[in-house]
Amino acid sequence: MRYPDPVIPFAVIPYLQESAVLTSKNFRSTLTSRLEQAHYSTVSEYSLPSLQPVPSITFVCCIEAGWLETQTIRMIESLRRWGGQFANAPIVAVTPRLGPSLRTTTKQALQRLNVEYLHFIADNPYSWKSFLNRHYALLAVEQQVNTELIGWIDSDLLFLNHPHELALKPHEDVAACPHDKNMGTSGPDDPHDPYWQAACHAVGLQIDQLPWVTTEVEQARIRLYWNGGVYIYRRSTQFAQHNLQTTLKLLNARIASRAAGTFFTQHTLGMTTVQQGLCWKALPHSHNYGLGSKTLAQRYTPEKLKQAAILHYHDLMWMPHWETLLHILRDTHPEVADWLAPQGPLSDQLPFHWQVINKAFKVTRAWQGKRYQQSCRVI
Repeated sequence: MRYPDPVIPFAVIPYLQESAVLTSKNFRSTLTSRLEQAHYSTVSEYSLPSLQPVPSITFVCCIEAGWLETQTIRMIESLRRWGGQFANAPIVAVTPRLGPSLRTTTKQALQRLNVEYLHFIADNPYSWKSFLNRHYALLAVEQQVNTELIGWIDSDLLFLNHPHELALKPHEDVAACPHDKNMGTSGPDDPHDPYWQAACHAVGLQIDQLPWVTTEVEQARIRLYWNGGVYIYRRSTQFAQHNLQTTLKLLNARIASRAAGTFFTQHTLGMTTVQQGLCWKALPHSHNYGLGSKTLAQRYTPEKLKQAAILHYHDLMWMPHWETLLHILRDTHPEVADWLAPQGPLSDQLPFHWQVINKAFKVTRAWQGKRYQQSCRVI
């Protein structure tokens, strides 16, 4: 069942469309031109010269009007500053569904940071589910670019140092981090195992086909389960297309985890990896070092954060956790803290009338999600 999109007054529809949307044709020609020059471009003002060649990679992220604009720009700027050999890689920011236009200052920041912006409305039967945005964004970019690799990067990341492990060796097809157990399964006695068995069956797998991995946080042995905050794959595998198909199969099956509901879709990353028979490598904890307000006391160690190349900070850039984030960065990465501090915590800087429109989207999509979950079989 396709749930209806939010009802928006006709008069505001033109203003919801991005005035500088790249069409498929000019997006391809513009981005291809940038990519052809990538290996010959001068080092950006943010990065230090490197003797290593620039990897053939395009990074992809999502951006939407509201607080995500500020968050995404900060993530991208940290990549440009501290990304090492990846600092000058092409980046495409994507808005794959209906919503208010980005602010002028955001568009200017994207231009300053040499980021291509792509806006389209995906034919998405589950447009209410924000996690699916990444799937349609990656698929659109996968079909347009010609770099060897594509990297997904969440907006709640901060690049702290050169993330050298993002480079794939010739025999590697995909790389992601088995960060923590979360809703993963450690075997038949695990309370999450019945859901995993049903999910595997829904996408045409047997759970025994999923290999074992060791989580970075707990050092727990679980079935293959990647964190979706950052992952790299070889474009020739068409991983985005296959992962979207796998995810839609799972959503169409209408099953929900008793513990996690229908909130997650990142477990399809591992399933798709196995279905395609891809060679994978596990990114180390330093390349997806996750800290949030609920886990900070248990998981934060200065030594590990000092070694981290990518911080996955979740809600720490919001009040009331902002000062805590600055404090741990001052202890471990003072140059990042000095850059970040004047910018202040995240907030929604949209004008009030656009906040009202965004609220309408949020309420309607939450209702759509609730209707979907009520139709699911809980396992």
